[in-house]
Amino acid sequence: MKVAVIGCGNIVLKEHIPAMVSLGIKVHALCDISSVNIDSAQKILNYEVPAYNCYKALIEKVRPDTLVIALPHNMYHEVLEYCSDYPLKIIKEKPFALTLTQAKIFSDYSRGKNFKIFTVCQKRYTPAYELLKNEIHESGEKISQLTIRYTIPSKNPNANWRSQFSTSGGGVWLDMGYHVVDIVNYLFDGKDVAINHARLINSSGDNYNVDDIAFVELECDGVIIFAYISCVEIEKHEDITAYGKNKIFHCDKKCVTIKNKNQVVVKSLEVDHTSPFVRMYQDFLFNSGEAGFERNLSSSMSLMRILEKAFKNSNFNVAA
Repeated sequence: MKVAVIGCGNIVLKEHIPAMVSLGIKVHALCDISSVNIDSAQKILNYEVPAYNCYKALIEKVRPDTLVIALPHNMYHEVLEYCSDYPLKIIKEKPFALTLTQAKIFSDYSRGKNFKIFTVCQKRYTPAYELLKNEIHESGEKISQLTIRYTIPSKNPNANWRSQFSTSGGGVWLDMGYHVVDIVNYLFDGKDVAINHARLINSSGDNYNVDDIAFVELECDGVIIFAYISCVEIEKHEDITAYGKNKIFHCDKKCVTIKNKNQVVVKSLEVDHTSPFVRMYQDFLFNSGEAGFERNLSSSMSLMRILEKAFKNSNFNVAA
């Protein structure tokens, strides 16, 4: 692979580049308008890499076959449209698109013979979620309800380009909810998901015109799923609780705990702490081949349909 990176912001510096370094993937070029970001990326790589401030120049001169792209949501259309004329594999940050209409355009790009898009959904590769899924399956318990809580106490919620619907495409429901719905798809093996109720809230008024809290009730395979998402919560949470007939299953990123209905712990399992990004790259670059891109594309379109339907059902007022 001849990998190049377009956009060297926080998620790339914190997760993508370290994961590639861990797997021995060489980065052949970097692109960012910030020299500070470029310098930070160079330090993590610990070897000299050609740097550009124009992605078109990078593609023309370096001719990579794989691009890792992490940009503000509204910039993807322009970049992907340009890149679609080249034989490239694209690894882009979520969401897949701003809207379902745009997602269909990206899907058409990705169905080309030599151009493929993989949208990053690393949370499904969290070892604790894999262990939770296996424990529920092996227990034979019929799950009736699932609760997913994903909250971040952001010091500057919905800042910069995230503050406007026109540039972000939405608030926490699109940005963080993308992961939540993907986890549901993973736990239920891609079965159809219905939207029973959706409420998106902007608790901060004039600071931005997107949602910072989301309460959504989903349903899949007869299981009611409650999702609570927030970037203005007082504490960080990322956990899942599943309620069966006889047992309660709970997991966060550190462990899986199983209790009976008398609140007695029947099993407590520590989990592997391998980075989900490392596991994700390992899977789709080295294990899945072309089929991995096709599965990801199908999943991305499914996610966009669910996210947009919930947004419409919520009657969220962008102008408020």
